[in-house]
Amino acid sequence: MVAHYSPGWAFKITDELSRRVRLSEGMAAEQTLHAAAVERAIETLRMFRAFCAANGVKRILPVATAAVRDAANQAEFLQRVRAETGLKLSVISGEEEACLGALGAIHATGLRHGLVLDVGGGSAEVSRVRAGRFRRGVTSPLGAVRLTELYLHGERMRASDVRRLADHIASTLQMLDWMKLEKGERFVGLGGTVRALTKIDRELRGYPLGLMNGYELELARLDKLVSRLRELPVSERARKIPALQPDRADIILAGAMVVAEAMRRAGAETLLVSGQGLREGLLYREFFGRAEGHAADDLREFAVLNLARLYGYDTVHADHVARLALSLFDQLEGLHGYGRWERECLWAAAQLHDIGMVVDYYDHHKHSAYIILGSGLPGYSHREIALIAALCLYHRKGRPALSAAADVFEKGDMERLLRLGACLRLAEYLDRSRAQAVSGLRVEASGNRVKLTVQAHARAEANVEVWEAQRNADLFESAFRRKLEIAL
Repeated sequence: MVAHYSPGWAFKITDELSRRVRLSEGMAAEQTLHAAAVERAIETLRMFRAFCAANGVKRILPVATAAVRDAANQAEFLQRVRAETGLKLSVISGEEEACLGALGAIHATGLRHGLVLDVGGGSAEVSRVRAGRFRRGVTSPLGAVRLTELYLHGERMRASDVRRLADHIASTLQMLDWMKLEKGERFVGLGGTVRALTKIDRELRGYPLGLMNGYELELARLDKLVSRLRELPVSERARKIPALQPDRADIILAGAMVVAEAMRRAGAETLLVSGQGLREGLLYREFFGRAEGHAADDLREFAVLNLARLYGYDTVHADHVARLALSLFDQLEGLHGYGRWERECLWAAAQLHDIGMVVDYYDHHKHSAYIILGSGLPGYSHREIALIAALCLYHRKGRPALSAAADVFEKGDMERLLRLGACLRLAEYLDRSRAQAVSGLRVEASGNRVKLTVQAHARAEANVEVWEAQRNADLFESAFRRKLEIAL
């Protein structure tokens, strides 16, 4: 993973090169890295090293996890890697691996209290998070490749082998007496197995958004998928199960069984998916400093500002539109009855409404919405991301609609979109000249009318703003069912 970042300001993942090495393949019996796996690893590391050089990467953080950590021939492997690639691999402990994975999950989902599960090829890590920080973590030999080699042999699954594997997973997790969710806590999953299961589940249910991070995987649906995988021969899985990659078809059942049993053990009906993990954890540790488990003070605010900064937004205009929109929201509370949640979504939309300008002025509202839906906002739910994108889409014109993402919205969100959209649109036109001529607003509601008095630094300077806002008052009048009068 290649990232560009300005410490403490903004960062961006700019590239990714992926190759499934299966370094733990064949290790289950002797705990020795096999020659074929070693050759694949060396070849891949050479390729990655050359890729970094071509991209001008100044700092490389190469780490090795379970397979190398557990290998009897670890020293020989590390020496050969250093000699043939120039890379000095850092072999991280099980606890550090759990910590870095949890750090990625915290910054991806905004997890404050709960558990994190990371299922890899050689191991699985379980972590406890409290107050947004990693508190403890352990590693267990429950990797998808390792378990497949030990228990699931051949083309078709024998019921006795599957039962033995299920018993082994349950007894291993049983030893983690602290692996139980408390009231209000979330269970977050990450890693290759979780990503693969998410892609399959999204495809099977026709989910309208392409976002991985923040997706909720239900245990009931996962159990049905596990049953389906057990019935199918390995060679038919990728063909009959949508979105399953052929090179993961043989190990997906073992990985899915670990995830499902971990959810049962934790008492979780849903798994919140983190699109970030160990690699991002390494980046965050670099970005925010090496304090263990350190996270952004306000992840949701940071996620919005990070995205805005990456697309070169007009800070002064965005901040002013946000102030005006929130002023309208606060003074209209008696009419809409909304609270902190809606206010936060309105602020985010005000900050991001113009980021589509990086593509083109014309239709920039559409580009803004597309960027938000494509990038996602760590710490925000899919429903919130879709609402923020819709607010940006309609900040200039048009009758707001829930569009293609309607399935993620809930009852009352259409009215929510209309009313928040009305506040954002008025705020946008009240800074039409981008000169911040409007210094404040006063709202007075009486009967079926709302009077909006505009306070300006100089009366003449705000004439355009008042004229444009009044011309675009139709959304406000429709959303609040009141006539709007705007005056200086």
